[in-house]
Amino acid sequence: MDVLIESTRDFEQDLEQFSNTEKFKIIKKLNSYVELLSIDKNLFYKHSAQLINIRLKENYDSSIYSLRINENLRIILTIDDDPIFDRTVITLFRAVKAEDAAKAYNSVAETLYQDFTVENQEIEVPTC
Repeated sequence: MDVLIESTRDFEQDLEQFSNTEKFKIIKKLNSYVELLSIDKNLFYKHSAQLINIRLKENYDSSIYSLRINENLRIILTIDDDPIFDRTVITLFRAVKAEDAAKAYNSVAETLYQDFTVENQEIEVPTC
């Protein structure tokens, strides 16, 4: 299965705040996670967390995750399988400080799921 990575304008703007060296490290770490995703999804998911338990109507599941890049940085992203084209699509939404991850996560969820009935319930977040 192929993996396609897309990024949003917000993610690109967040990335601009970092030096070229820091950007390189972030992208390198992200690429290692993407490679892990294509090899073993369960291992990938051990490095990510769903910060809010989002229940969508019609039994849909949320695909938003917070991915730990380092102790101080999280990437808010979605992971969606596309069986028609036999690929996984990763969309990068934000790159934020760890302490801002929950707020950014919630903002992305509100944007993505505005047309759905959502039941937000904060959950205990394991340290990744």
